[in-house]
Amino acid sequence: MIENYALSSKGLYQILKAKNVEYLYHANTVLTAKTFIQQRCLLSRHQVESDKLLQSPQKSDPEDKKYDVWDAIFLDGADLHVKYSQPNFYGPVLFKIKLDMLISPSFEKVYVTKSNPMYWSDHTKIEDKYYGTLDQFKVDYLTTTKLDSQIMFTFRTPLRELKLNKFLHSIEIDEPKILLKLKSGGEMEAGKYVRSAIEEEMAKYGLSHIPLETKQHNLLSKCSCAFGYTYLYNTNYLEFKRRFTRQPEN
Repeated sequence: MIENYALSSKGLYQILKAKNVEYLYHANTVLTAKTFIQQRCLLSRHQVESDKLLQSPQKSDPEDKKYDVWDAIFLDGADLHVKYSQPNFYGPVLFKIKLDMLISPSFEKVYVTKSNPMYWSDHTKIEDKYYGTLDQFKVDYLTTTKLDSQIMFTFRTPLRELKLNKFLHSIEIDEPKILLKLKSGGEMEAGKYVRSAIEEEMAKYGLSHIPLETKQHNLLSKCSCAFGYTYLYNTNYLEFKRRFTRQPEN
């Protein structure tokens, strides 16, 4: 039973604090991020679909539906762009969530994955999908025994409780300098295109007091994101467009 793998959010909070984790993170596309801002909360993909709102398709959607994580919000304990020095696969808009959300009465239970559900199969046992105890998680997380990006914090049937006005610390955006051709006939850097879209929605929906920051790199970071975005644009434009487009396809 999945309920046997529900871990205490307060217990998780104590472990993450001891491991110097400051925030939880959720990266997504521009289109899906706009929906979250408009709704003033993070939503599961099931909730967005049920409410007939807009979101970008994800490669993992079939597996998420099949393996019963479609109605879950996924958060990471690290900024994967920084951790792996490359663009985040899920999108250029990063929501930085206050760790204190874990001690809110709205989030008493958390299901921590041992691997990304997109890699699960019909033969994957539930004990290989989720951590059964906080002690097991503590042994693995940030200790190099497991790939940390595979360990995700999931909140099932979360409704609209992860409110941005309450739990969002800031939003960080990638700002690649790739020129995009606009429908109006002009051109704009992809990064400025993202910033203007997110700024506009934050102002419209009463969230302009929340910091909107640009992903910063120092000279020692050796981040390959500029190369990664340029390569993606030139070799897989449809994927680049999926991450950056503001509007759904007609």
